[in-house]
Order: sequence, then structure tokens, then C-alpha cells
Amino acid sequence: MAAGMTQRLFDVVVIGAGPAGSVCATLTAKAGLSTLLLEEHEEAGLFVNCTGIIGAEAFSKLNLPTEPILGSLQRIRFFAPSGRCFRYNPGEPLAHVVSRHRFDKALADLAHGQGAFCRFGYHARLIRVDSDAVELRQREEDTHPIRAKAAVIATGFGSNLASQVGLPGIQKTVYGAQAELEMEGVEEVEIYLGREIAPEAFAWVVPLEPGRARVGLTAAREAPLYFQNFLKHPSLRNRIKTKQPKMLLSPIPIEPIHRSVTDRVLVVGEAAGQVKTTTQGGIYYGMLCAAMAAQTLEEAAGKNDFRARMLRRYERAWRQAIGQELKTGLQLRQLFGRLSDAQIDAMVELGTRDDIIGLVKRLAQFDWHRKLIETSLKLPALQEVARTGLW
Repeated sequence: MAAGMTQRLFDVVVIGAGPAGSVCATLTAKAGLSTLLLEEHEEAGLFVNCTGIIGAEAFSKLNLPTEPILGSLQRIRFFAPSGRCFRYNPGEPLAHVVSRHRFDKALADLAHGQGAFCRFGYHARLIRVDSDAVELRQREEDTHPIRAKAAVIATGFGSNLASQVGLPGIQKTVYGAQAELEMEGVEEVEIYLGREIAPEAFAWVVPLEPGRARVGLTAAREAPLYFQNFLKHPSLRNRIKTKQPKMLLSPIPIEPIHRSVTDRVLVVGEAAGQVKTTTQGGIYYGMLCAAMAAQTLEEAAGKNDFRARMLRRYERAWRQAIGQELKTGLQLRQLFGRLSDAQIDAMVELGTRDDIIGLVKRLAQFDWHRKLIETSLKLPALQEVARTGLW
């Protein structure tokens, strides 16, 4: 970016060129707002710890690029703590597995194509809001801060930019541990359950191109230890060919931020805790909420009013769209975390019944879990488990 560009006043600056940030920048630029997209790394999609699974609905609803797709999720095999397993085959692709580097880069290119200015290698560490603009700096001594009428914080979880403008942080997190491995015999997504494998959550094996897979899990504590133990699981150890797996570890929020807007600032995506509380997937929810943020910014620009009371339209919109999903998922997570391995085995056994499979096929959606959760908890079969003490 030329030196003079740091002295202009943008309508919007988006901090973070992940999926949520790039979608927001694309839409604000398309709406005619002068938009600057910042990314701390030299390219979008570098150093990302993610399974790369995105629901099929996201591609159709948001018109996402399909070139980064590596494969489709069409069957899932579940492993109970006892070793018993069953396959779920919905009959059509539920989701797609993408290269996050290529996917994020394609979305950033779309933002640039719509007229957004993109600056890579700029790590915004300091943010200040005054009555006229938002100012961003990499360091205190910067003499030419980036200035915009409004800023979107789309940094992912872990940045302190939101706290610098008085927004509360996220308190509840888990850790995701994952590695991309050379691995044989992975033809479908594999999900492993059990307190010894991933207490309160699950572990996964996701196929990529032939001979490679993403293997990982989430855990509230000691995630690296659980991950190393998982690699020794009888179903995995003889198929893994990578001698020294390179594990990536990252925190993941499991609750939304309590307040996502203030004067001239909105928080979107993982930075706002817009992450599915059932599976910890945040790509689709983040992009949906980014679109809502862009619409609110377009309305705010039309009125030249970027005060918090105007930007709260975004907060109301995203909470109405996904708030109850997040709440219901968190309740299920808390319930699941109390189950013993014997109880999990009983749940998996129920999952093999034709009537349960029929219910799942009728109600299950890859990104929307509330209806299935609420209906399942009312089933007589599950109530019988409760009466026999297996709940």
C-alpha cells in the first residue's frame, strides 16, 4: 500500500482475512463503501488449524468458490468407547472438505475483485476510537495510523483488540489439537467417542486426498496429551505412516461474546464466539454473521451514523439467527460431558436403530442442530435410558 493510503479515511477497515473478514470486506466493497482488508500474514489462509469442513448449504447460500474443495463428506462412521461402530449414510453430501489456504485466499481475492484494498503483513495491535474515526497501529510510535469510519474485528480468537475498545472477552474455551498425516485406509469421516479419547467432546479423522488425513480432537484441558494418546488408538496406529506428526494447538471459544458492538466497531466470526457449540465449527456461522455486519455497515454509512445504537442492528440480527442454536448446543455439550463411557455406549447403540436413523435423516442438518437435539431428548427410547439409570 502506498504511503498516502495510510492517510486517507476509509469507510470500513476489516481486520483479518479469514473467511468472515473476507466475506465482510467483499460485501462492503460491493455496496460501494471504501474498504481496507488487513491480514497479519503475507497471505490469507496461512497457519490455520481447522478441519476445513464446510456444510454444503454454505456453498449454495453464499456462492462460495468450489475450486478449493478436496472432497465431500458423504458417510460418517462413529466409534463408541467399547469399539462398536456404525455408519451413517445420508444419501447425499453433507459437507465439503477444503484446503483452507486455497479457500481463504480465494475469498480474499473475491474481496479484492469487488474493489477492497488488501494489505498483507500488517499486524494491527493497537486500536483507538474517537468521535471521528477508528485508528489502527502496529506499534505505538507509528506516525501514520490507518483510519476508517468503522472497523470490523475478524481476527479469530485470541486478539485483544476488542478489549481495547471496552468489549468483554470470551471466558469459555476448549483447545483443538490436530495434525495432517500420511494415513492409509481413510475412506470416510471417522468420529471417536469416549472419556479416555476426548472427554466432553470427540476425536476425528477426516480424509483428504488419497493417503492423507486430518486427525484431531478438542478437549477442555490437556489436549496435547489426549491427542498423542489418540494417535495410538488401535484403529489408527497401524494406518498412520507419518513418523513425527506436527501437532497444531489452538483455543476455540464455546460461548458467544456478551456484546459484539461499540461505537464504530463490530466483532465477527470466531472473535465473537460465533462458533457451533456442538462441533466447534465456525466457518459458516462466521460468514453468515459477517454478511449481517456488512449490511449493517451499509445502512450506517447511508445515515453517516456509526454509533453503537446504530450498529446494534447487527447484534440483534446475528443473535436471532444463531443465538438459540448456540445455547442448545452448549446445553447438549454440558449434558454429554457428564456421561460415562457405558452411557455413551448406550447412546451409540440407540443410534443404530432404524427409527432413530430415520429421525436423524429427517431432521439432521449439518449446520443446524437445535431441532434434532430438542426432538431427540423427547424420544421414549432416550427416556427409557434415563429411567434405567444410563443417562
